[in-house]
Amino acid sequence: MLHAPAFSLVLFSWLREIGEILLLIGLSGEVAILVFKISKGAWERRLAVTFAVFVLAGVALAYWADSPRTIGPASQQRLADALKEFPGTPFNFSVNLDPEAVALMGDIGKALHAAGWKRQAVASGSGYVPPGEPAAGFAVFKGFEVEIADSRQSDWGAAGKPANVLLRALRNEGLTVFAKQIPDNEASANAIHIKIGAKP
Repeated sequence: MLHAPAFSLVLFSWLREIGEILLLIGLSGEVAILVFKISKGAWERRLAVTFAVFVLAGVALAYWADSPRTIGPASQQRLADALKEFPGTPFNFSVNLDPEAVALMGDIGKALHAAGWKRQAVASGSGYVPPGEPAAGFAVFKGFEVEIADSRQSDWGAAGKPANVLLRALRNEGLTVFAKQIPDNEASANAIHIKIGAKP
């Protein structure tokens, strides 16, 4: 059965907040050293270096949290190579209309097409229709999920099956993606559903 990972990256919104807190602590410490001359000599240097590390870590976390989720041509080729053993696997998309999420959907769609997977229109009616592609549904949430209906878990979600391999391949490209098992009445059992929300 396809499961969410036992461990995962902290949500990007929390990373952003942690980065901002570290940045504030580092800047406040540096200002305190300059204004109040807390100590002299080696201790002052150590404190200055410590607070500078806080500043750098804060900036790095905030930058990483705000960077777009992307998979370039090399990543797309690795995805295609990992998934080409399952040609004809049906899939569809739901996507948030944020440009970053739509671009990620396009990149993943290219990789799956190169692997020989078959894109279908989302079962829940019309939604976002990319040029020349089947309709995608709307995703009004934050995050990234691979969803499989209950009745298709043994076909697609088990270890070594298409959705499981897709999940691992996406994670190997640095994407935070979760598996979700859903009742048949919530989505079509005829395709693996890839749901790309806004970046958290």
